[in-house]
Amino acid sequence: MTEETFHITIDGEAAETRKGETLLEVCRRMGKDIPTLCHHAAMEPYAACRVCLVAVVDARGTAMVPSCQYPVSEGLVVETDSADVKEARQVVLELLLARCPRSDVIRELAAKYGVTETPYVSDDPDQTCILCGLCVRACEEVLGIAAIGFSDRGIERKVGTPFEEASEVCIGCGACVTVCPTGHILTVDEDITRKMETWNTELELAACEDCGRRILTVKQLDHVRGKLAEQLPMDRLCPACRRSRTAERMSRIPTVAGDKSPT
Repeated sequence: MTEETFHITIDGEAAETRKGETLLEVCRRMGKDIPTLCHHAAMEPYAACRVCLVAVVDARGTAMVPSCQYPVSEGLVVETDSADVKEARQVVLELLLARCPRSDVIRELAAKYGVTETPYVSDDPDQTCILCGLCVRACEEVLGIAAIGFSDRGIERKVGTPFEEASEVCIGCGACVTVCPTGHILTVDEDITRKMETWNTELELAACEDCGRRILTVKQLDHVRGKLAEQLPMDRLCPACRRSRTAERMSRIPTVAGDKSPT
């Protein structure tokens, strides 16, 4: 069966798209520069940050839509770099800059669109969370843990553990740290403990069986072992010792059929 395709126009250029694709996917395939903050390929589109806005033009006029979530359809006419699109992104970035005036990522992206000041005033100049939801979704959608979530509403909305107390289910994997676009989530390893400072949570670090170096948290190793036990025969080793053991084992494999001597 032939895959269903749609023909659309982006910035005056014809494009053939596949059913189920989003405008962001097509634009990036065509080399269009579409900024994103809340988007990650491993998770479903969320359309929280709104910096990926593009214009969809039809007989009724122009509509600004989040490209990360907008599906392609036959005959779409899209603008990604028009004056209206740039202005819409500027307004969004003014709001983000007001919320996170000290975030390097936000300042750099805003400056790219000519936004260096904002008419809005932040109540918390040290705020660096833009409520993109990446950390929450990574913890729930990818890991299936849901140690953190949103609470409150409006300007009081925030991300954290239940009742802002130490999490009983957090495994300290650091996925939330990795996906956070602004560096808001803080974690530090001290001796035998990993402190997930933003989540008020501390976890014990497991030691490498060979060298004693602290590696992942005990909870993370237990979580991974439960999912992939058969594929992780050396899960209690640090990367260096794992490579060393693998190299030692490989050195015992004959390089020529019938040659039983080690290399």
